Amino acid sequence: MVRSCAKFAPLVLLFSVPILAQNRLPPLKEGTVITGRRSYRHDGALRIDGHVKIQDIDLDLRGPITVAAGANVELDNVRIKVSDPPHSGNGTSGLRCEGPATITIRHSKMTAIRSAHPIWSLQGNLTVDDFQTLNSEFHLDHVQARLNDFSIFELEVSHSSAVVAKHLRLIFLSTHTGDEERLEFSDIPADQPFSRKLRMGSLAQADLTDTSAQLFLLYVHGKTQMTLNRIGRAQLAIFPRCRGTLNLPRGKLGTSASPVIIPDANSSDCPFRFQLAEVNTDTWDVYAGGDADLTFKDSVIDELTADGHAKVSVRDSDLYADWLSFAGDARLDVEDSTVGAQRLAAQRPDLATSQVRLADRSQAAFHHVKFDCGIVAAGNSTLVVRDALIPPTYIRQMDAATVSTQPALQVERSGKER
Repeated sequence: MVRSCAKFAPLVLLFSVPILAQNRLPPLKEGTVITGRRSYRHDGALRIDGHVKIQDIDLDLRGPITVAAGANVELDNVRIKVSDPPHSGNGTSGLRCEGPATITIRHSKMTAIRSAHPIWSLQGNLTVDDFQTLNSEFHLDHVQARLNDFSIFELEVSHSSAVVAKHLRLIFLSTHTGDEERLEFSDIPADQPFSRKLRMGSLAQADLTDTSAQLFLLYVHGKTQMTLNRIGRAQLAIFPRCRGTLNLPRGKLGTSASPVIIPDANSSDCPFRFQLAEVNTDTWDVYAGGDADLTFKDSVIDELTADGHAKVSVRDSDLYADWLSFAGDARLDVEDSTVGAQRLAAQRPDLATSQVRLADRSQAAFHHVKFDCGIVAAGNSTLVVRDALIPPTYIRQMDAATVSTQPALQVERSGKER
């Protein structure tokens, strides 16, 4: 049944549909209570205001969610399915808090359907007791959190958040640094339970008990200096606005006697530094912007994005293309490399998707490339594919994008991207 009033006074809506048939989700505003063995569906944007309780239902969500500042959301024994609207970008059906809110989740599940990848950006207070998710992310910004029996693709603890957690099962444990920090992380195993108090980036902290993560993901901003020792499996992310040539290798890097320093100070003017000793570096993420002008050689890059007037060249490298997107006036030039990782998706749950996406006035040229993914060119972007060693699985030309392939490849043409 559904009840809605300021004090949760009884207001019963009678349904003539059978139990577990899909119903339209009512407005989620102050005083709304939804309970009972029923199934609800919501298409498009959803807003949550005030105190809302949802219990013992199946919930089919197909669009973005906004939680108002000051809202109090309780989910108890809720089975959530999330899917993206057709032709939408990755992560469309996520959740965003407009300001500090209180969210409590108990004995619930969330499953992503097809290519959906729900990303929840949270502020305020979070309590979780038994929440099992698939292909989803929680990003904590000024959050006080108590978590128990929680499985999720990525848990990010950043921006003055404080987490006390037990029995976490993660693909990624991640954190964003500030623009100018000195941080050290040591003895984080890969896919093995550990218990430790960690000083995370951007003044966050985590007190973890019986927690396992397949990868430790570190987002490094500005001039931050990082020291990493004995990390079982790491993915390292940078936000360069600099110029030069970088080598971002894969494998076990450095020893305590001879740590590896990245980047080489003689090859770029990038201000960030990694000092790595016995760090099993899996891949790198690059989020370029501004007037960055960078060349990557002999590198293994998972996510690669650029905007502004950034210029990125890639040579003799492997781009997994898990979120490979260019926007603004950014330019990408890739030669003698592999782009895409669909071949690895079944064995690697950390590879959520693999696709090249161009938007705005961005330009991308690929020469002598082995593709293992598709390409979507939208906006006023320009795409050139020359002498592909293995062609893209598809090329979709949308809006006013320009596509040139030599020799000619099949191109799917459609109207404005929705």
